[in-house]
Amino acid sequence: MKSVFKRAVPVGVLVLSACQVTSAQIAKPALLVDPDAAVRQELSQAIVALSGFASVSLSETDLTQSSALVVERKHQRDGQGELLQSRDLEMPQRFQLQLQDGQCWLQHLGSGKRQLLQRARCKLTLP
Repeated sequence: MKSVFKRAVPVGVLVLSACQVTSAQIAKPALLVDPDAAVRQELSQAIVALSGFASVSLSETDLTQSSALVVERKHQRDGQGELLQSRDLEMPQRFQLQLQDGQCWLQHLGSGKRQLLQRARCKLTLP
């Protein structure tokens, strides 16, 4: 009897954990809904945290028409406008806004890391 119980407990735990996994929604591409200055500030901070950039400049329409955002480092130039290092080989950073379980997430596509946007409201993109 004890051996039957020992086998039944792990199976029960596995079944219960599978139920929890299936209840979470899959993250889907999303758009910002009426972002104000506070949402854009939060978005900028999330990009800085995920990319390692010192700061970013965003437009008022970023992530309102497309779920994708590409950000590249500002090129440093000399007095004549030439790049200081002649050329810039750094790849741009790519992000996607996602909606999952009613929450807005910003995902860094290179690393897979995500950050929750607490103030943002999102809607699914049209197929």
